[in-house]
Amino acid sequence: QGCGNHALWAGKPVWACIGSNNYNCRHHHILLDDNIHNDPNDGAGGIRTPIELRGRGDGEKSISGYQSLFGKEALEMHGKHLIRVPTVKPLMEEDWFIRQIEEARWNLLRGETKIK
Repeated sequence: QGCGNHALWAGKPVWACIGSNNYNCRHHHILLDDNIHNDPNDGAGGIRTPIELRGRGDGEKSISGYQSLFGKEALEMHGKHLIRVPTVKPLMEEDWFIRQIEEARWNLLRGETKIK
């Protein structure tokens, strides 16, 4: 899958913690970019999610590999892990990035998708 000669999995990697109750997820990765689109076949971000969990012997589970999300699943990461940056907006609003990051954190906690 991809657009033209671009494979979606080749986008800038964003490691998404989907189903974080299944393993110990300590980070929330966010890509802020002006090339994020509402098109399931085009965009700057390549969302990677865990594909296999293995017990570590201490009650925790570790991730042994990742898969790329495509189509609708990738679009559902908008507002959580992917944030489109309107080129001029951050220049006009000095706290724009901070507000977007906080909103993404809340969207992830609530399970909401916000496509812009």
